[in-house]
Amino acid sequence: MVPFNTKLTVFSIILSSFLFVFGNIPVFGQGQGQQFTAEQVMRALAQAHPQAITRVEFRNGDWAVLLRGTWFYYAQGRLLSEQNRNQVESWGRQSFYSYPAELPPWQEPEGERAERLRNVLNNRRANPPRRNPDFFDTLWQASTRDEASARMIQMSFLGKTITVHRDLEGRLRRIEQLIQEEARTNREVQEFIRELGPITAWNWRNVAITVSRSFHSYGTAIDILPANLRGRATYWQWNAGNNSEWFRIPYTRRWHPPDSVIKIFERFGFCWGGKWPLFDTMHFEYRPEILLLHGMRVEN
Repeated sequence: MVPFNTKLTVFSIILSSFLFVFGNIPVFGQGQGQQFTAEQVMRALAQAHPQAITRVEFRNGDWAVLLRGTWFYYAQGRLLSEQNRNQVESWGRQSFYSYPAELPPWQEPEGERAERLRNVLNNRRANPPRRNPDFFDTLWQASTRDEASARMIQMSFLGKTITVHRDLEGRLRRIEQLIQEEARTNREVQEFIRELGPITAWNWRNVAITVSRSFHSYGTAIDILPANLRGRATYWQWNAGNNSEWFRIPYTRRWHPPDSVIKIFERFGFCWGGKWPLFDTMHFEYRPEILLLHGMRVEN
């Protein structure tokens, strides 16, 4: 892949800027967060998934892509099929979130931003995010558990056996190769590999406290944990249940993979959940369109 044709300015995101809830999507950035046009989103999707998306154009008053023979429209960020375009109000926006090239320096949230983070768990329970799954179901050809299972393969990854979508096997083998090469001269990566615990990928389920399909359901997300967290935080919800100030946990008290490992994953289209305000530092998900929208390179 090459950089997104409609070149976007690479922006700097600082963690001191406040959380902005765009529809059901937590977005953080300067002001009210980075927002993308319908054309930018649909062209990024087409570039990210050329094996499945064959056309992108403005039609019937909206930007649309032809995905495996079905037209899907931007539909105010919902990504709805032509048949369901009139159901915009029934669904939340898809997650095209802000994603900084580098992890911003730590700054403890205060004021309005802290209050929003403090209440996010209760708000989710009261109004669970609900996104239409049809676009990603069609993209990954996995609209049911059985369909998804038929698309999965088992492979060895960093000494563990994982179940992933077969379309990602080549990328993951290249990622593993580069991590192993990095470990030859990088002591931090050597320690990361030596201390690895479970690595999990495919798991047919919704995102916790939502009614929206998890990317784990498609076998396109991977959770990597050390054998021993040694008291470090890794997932915001694991802390939020008994600590309303979970968002004040600094980077130094969170488990992070080495930066070089994160960059290798990003190079091949995976976003790291440690850069999200609702942090999930064990989580990598294949979202090349997000990286392309932010002017980052993704390799074939």
